[in-house]
Amino acid sequence: MAAEPQLDAAGSPRKGFVTLFLLVALALGVPAFAQSPASDQARLAAAQGAFDAGHWEEAAKLARGPADQSPDLDFLTGLAQARLQKWDDARLAFDAGFRKSPGDSRFLVELAGIAYKQNDFRNAKTHLHGALRLNPGDSYSREFLATIYFIEGNLEAALKYWNPEGKPRLRSVKVVPPLKLKESLRDRAVAFNALQVLKTEALLATQARLGNLGIFSSQRMQLSPAESGSYDATLHLAERNGWGDSKVEGIVSLLSGLPYATIYPEFYNFRGDAANLSSLARWDPENASCLSSFPCPCTRIPACGCVFTPTSATRIGTWRKLSLARVRR
Repeated sequence: MAAEPQLDAAGSPRKGFVTLFLLVALALGVPAFAQSPASDQARLAAAQGAFDAGHWEEAAKLARGPADQSPDLDFLTGLAQARLQKWDDARLAFDAGFRKSPGDSRFLVELAGIAYKQNDFRNAKTHLHGALRLNPGDSYSREFLATIYFIEGNLEAALKYWNPEGKPRLRSVKVVPPLKLKESLRDRAVAFNALQVLKTEALLATQARLGNLGIFSSQRMQLSPAESGSYDATLHLAERNGWGDSKVEGIVSLLSGLPYATIYPEFYNFRGDAANLSSLARWDPENASCLSSFPCPCTRIPACGCVFTPTSATRIGTWRKLSLARVRR
């Protein structure tokens, strides 16, 4: 909810007198007074004074009036009812004001705040997108929308609205659990560092590079709020080494083709270089074959710095270690 109402009414040096007079008039039921433009301005000033003083009930009573009252009075009514946590009454007031003033984004922002308080994130996002269409430069709406996406776990969408505000700035970056992957390769795969703003492009590049290494069965990025409005970034990576996530998985993978006279030997992250052996051996008399590949991370991470040993593949100009043999009977 907005901390302070943004109204056009001018203050009055005698708010206490005006408030008392209005309360008496409303109690007696003077319709002509309640509907005149001058009375709207007087009620607005009195309701504003009560709101500023923290008298929410009084502010709501003073601002509530006929259906054709000014949208500023509807806005103040909604704010007062929201402070009282009367969400349905507040929503009705903001809806009424927005119908009278459809170009005023304040009503949509406050409606988003009510939806957020009621854990209705879908409607909150709808209202905030509408507010940004009316007022694209509203940093509060962008921050609010980014926060909702962040809570929902949609970090990429959150960054879309955070980045124009220069957020989120990273205090630290760490990887858990510790990896067997060489630090030089890890640093080249992760495209962001501490004390930088986490950009959408850096997040997507990191996800793609880690996926291309072929040694992570899962990856997850976590942001945790830290002091001074910064964030701690944690990469949760499930690294496959040797025969896979476990020996059992390796055996299952190796022998999964036995009914078809085939085995699939695989080995991951050889010497921490993200070099993975993938092979196939088939002894079917009609189609006996052997196929293996051993790609280097140079094909998957820019400038990984790997040193090649001479092989038949490198001599013919390829950028990976590859051996291939196939025998047919």
